Order: sequence, then structure tokens, then C-alpha cells
Amino acid sequence: MTYEAIGAYSALGTLIVILATAIAALVQLRHLRQSNQLSGLLSVLQLFQDPHLHDLIDFVRTDLPKRMEKPEFVAGFEQIPVDRKQHPEFHLAELYEEIGSFVRSGLIDEKLFLQGHWYNVLLYWKLLQPAIVAGRKPRPYIFENFEYLASRAQAWCDHHPRGNYPASAPRMT
Repeated sequence: MTYEAIGAYSALGTLIVILATAIAALVQLRHLRQSNQLSGLLSVLQLFQDPHLHDLIDFVRTDLPKRMEKPEFVAGFEQIPVDRKQHPEFHLAELYEEIGSFVRSGLIDEKLFLQGHWYNVLLYWKLLQPAIVAGRKPRPYIFENFEYLASRAQAWCDHHPRGNYPASAPRMT
């Protein structure tokens, strides 16, 4: 075997080792990203267990529609900053704003989050929309990430008109 052949085989061997290392690094990066997304999702899901959040949800579902009929309540949205004691609904909107930001930036996987929460995102967008519209009069760009999340939830819903239950899994009777 000539020196040229040995050199060529060495170069080929080096190339194979470098390619294998690069592939292994890509696989590790993918697993690391999934681990970070799971960690972010679990943190967000933990927030939904907070009793204070349950009180906010009850307020938005029951009291907010009645309060939106009162002009003095609606006028409070024009204050900068909005008085959160008078308008606790903005706390729930901010939670979905943060989640929308995490989804939008890829810190939380959109598919993974919306698979379990698309309905609530759309529900609370609809319930909070009159307050958000009133709040946007003096500040036109608030809650854009919540709006983005709601639009993605609507796209999810449109893409799964019969739900997302696996076709191969038997249904319960």
C-alpha cells in the first residue's frame, strides 16, 4: 500500500469520525431542547393548579360579563396602569400572554400545549376579549401573545374538527 493510499484512508476515517460526532451532537441537542420544553410546560401546568388562579377563572366566568355592563368599570381600562384590584381579569390575560410568548418563541412546544389546552385558550380569549378590546384603546398592543396563542388554538381546532383522539385507539363506551 502506498503512502498516498494510507493518507486517503486516514482522511476518510477522520471524515467518518467527524460526521458521527456531528450526528451525535445533533441528537443530543434535540433531546436537550425537548427536555427544556417539557420543563417549561410542566412549570406552566403547575400555575394552573394555583387556587388564586381558580378564583380568577371563576371571576372571569361569572362576574366579568356583568361588570362589563357597567360604564364605570369599563372606564377603568383607560387608566394607566390599570388598577388590578378593580380589574383582576388582566391577571388571567397576562398568564395567557406569557404562555403565548413561550409558545411563540419555541420555549414550549405549540402542539404539546394546544393538544391539552386549545379549548381553554379559546374560551378565555372569548371571555376576556371585551376587556382586552377596552384595554387596547389607550394601549393598542397589549396581549398580542395571548391573541397569537388564541389564533394558534383556533387553527388547532380547525385542523382537528372531530377532535384529536387517535384513530387507532378504541373509544370508551
